[in-house]
Amino acid sequence: MMQRRSLQLALFSLIVAGSVLAGAARARDNDHGPARKAAKVRGKWRIAWNVRLGTVRGILTFRQSAEQVTGTFEEYGQTFPLSGNIRGRAITFDVPFSGALPYTIEFQGTVDGDGDRMTGVSSMKGGGHVFLGHAGEQVQPERPWTATKGLKRPNNSPDQPPEDDDDDHPKPAGPGRGAQ
Repeated sequence: MMQRRSLQLALFSLIVAGSVLAGAARARDNDHGPARKAAKVRGKWRIAWNVRLGTVRGILTFRQSAEQVTGTFEEYGQTFPLSGNIRGRAITFDVPFSGALPYTIEFQGTVDGDGDRMTGVSSMKGGGHVFLGHAGEQVQPERPWTATKGLKRPNNSPDQPPEDDDDDHPKPAGPGRGAQ
């Protein structure tokens, strides 16, 4: 009888310990699933960003420290700072565009499994100036973007888009090109 009681107590202890460990794992694994190591995005990336008047092609340069990213967004010879974070494969970064009507665009996306491509959407952040459409309505859609790691060819010149820009759209002048 004593041996059976000891066995029951040992089994009960294992069940309780398993429940405690499972609860701790759930607490650690927030709503986004298990904690994962941040994807590596350091380096140069080609970006194609759909904006109101066509596609902007540029260069992203990322520096990374654990889950923090900083760097630059370069387009048409202008360079803007960027900062954000990466958790697992999810990346978010802001680019504040300067000019007469400054605004900030937030880019949200996902790094693919191989770590050489990102896709996502961008949107106006913080109530900056927006495009007023017909009848004065504000147009603030999410804009898709993709980025590919590495530069196949350098830019032709600082005031031109990358050489492989194959758009048939006229290139907008000045810093207002991406305003939502």
